[in-house]
Amino acid sequence: MRGISGETARRRPTSFVLMRRHVTKFLRSLGSRKNVALARLGAWWEGTGIRLGRGIRFYQATRLCGDGTIRIGDRTTIGYPIGGGFASSRCELQARLPEAVIAIGSAVGINNGFLAIAVRNVTIGDRCLIGKDVQILDFDAHGVDPDVRRSSSGRVSPVVLGENVWVGNDAIILKGVRIGRNSIVAAGSVVTGGEYPEDSIVGGNPARVIGSVRVRAEKRPEDETDVAVHDD
Repeated sequence: MRGISGETARRRPTSFVLMRRHVTKFLRSLGSRKNVALARLGAWWEGTGIRLGRGIRFYQATRLCGDGTIRIGDRTTIGYPIGGGFASSRCELQARLPEAVIAIGSAVGINNGFLAIAVRNVTIGDRCLIGKDVQILDFDAHGVDPDVRRSSSGRVSPVVLGENVWVGNDAIILKGVRIGRNSIVAAGSVVTGGEYPEDSIVGGNPARVIGSVRVRAEKRPEDETDVAVHDD
């Protein structure tokens, strides 16, 4: 996907041009000139704790913000041009508190409309696939006690996705979840606190283990085939 041309940028509002200049300056400060292309693809940040690897591609407008740390590994892609909602949504990563960390591994593929909010820790392992409109939060957002609900963030517990996990569209992953490597989270699932072993198929609301990716692969019908899909 090509970046925004200079002629197009001049037709944009001044705020967009300024945003692009700031992001370009920031990326150059990282010492990786290859990442300057990201500025032309609509990523911007509000904070100082942003750590970006090499070869990252932001295909959708993406906001990186908060007082904490956001780390994104090499060759990770955020946004999917031929995915649903590409033109009408954006991605957002919020590390809200100074001690908060969002750590995304290498070669991760994140579809459109992704939201991750951490007040402690959200970790996404290498080679994970994140579907459209997925949400990941490591806290309750509001307390249960009605007397302090507006002023409390509720309980907090880290979220960890192991390597090569596939999270389906519209899934919500909440505080305290640990999903083992190679697992699948079914579309539309609401995954609450707990540990799910590797190679699991997790689905439902509230989610539970409903199968194994190994058994599923062994029992695949003869007329079911894989189709190669490329994001370039």
